[in-house]
Amino acid sequence: MPANYAVLTGDFVKSRSIAGGQYDSVLYQLEQLLVSQAESLGCSYNFYRGDAFQILLAQPAAAVKLAIYIRLTLLSLGRDCKISIGLGEVTNLRDDVKSASGPAFTLSGNGLDKLPAGQRLTIHSQQPQLQQILAVPLQLADNMLAKLTARQAEALLLYFLTPGSSHESIAGKLGTSRENVTKLLNNNHADYQLLQAFIHYCDSHITRSLQ
Repeated sequence: MPANYAVLTGDFVKSRSIAGGQYDSVLYQLEQLLVSQAESLGCSYNFYRGDAFQILLAQPAAAVKLAIYIRLTLLSLGRDCKISIGLGEVTNLRDDVKSASGPAFTLSGNGLDKLPAGQRLTIHSQQPQLQQILAVPLQLADNMLAKLTARQAEALLLYFLTPGSSHESIAGKLGTSRENVTKLLNNNHADYQLLQAFIHYCDSHITRSLQ
């Protein structure tokens, strides 16, 4: 039986408005994130068409977490992207992501094509019940992320990428005060504890459903 994977298909928002120098910086920061997560999450990826990407995850339970990290990375740079997560089998696994195939790829690609206007995060699964369980929470998280400032997104990203770090440590990396970091993490749009709970919620449901 083919193994279950997660496929994340993404597309930059308003990519034509990104100046050349900034575009290189955006791509660099995104690739640095993916490189840092590749070993721990078992992911491979490919950029194509200049403003799109596709990621294959051997650990499907980490799909939502990685999607959140990607969005926070781009939001911290004043940009954003649309991401469609496909959960399911990969029947033709290849070293080159863009030449692989299977239901997970089809679900992810079709999900991006059909993403409603204004929505930037969606999930589709071979298991309809799992998709139904995650759909509404994912839309709520999507709405929270869309309201973040670049500074709030940067603080949240540092918090998630450096687990166990104190607010004081994050403040040093941001060049600000501990008090300001606390305000950034406890913002009205996406409180860090709420966002962390959402990630754990998705992780646990995907793990149980795909066992």
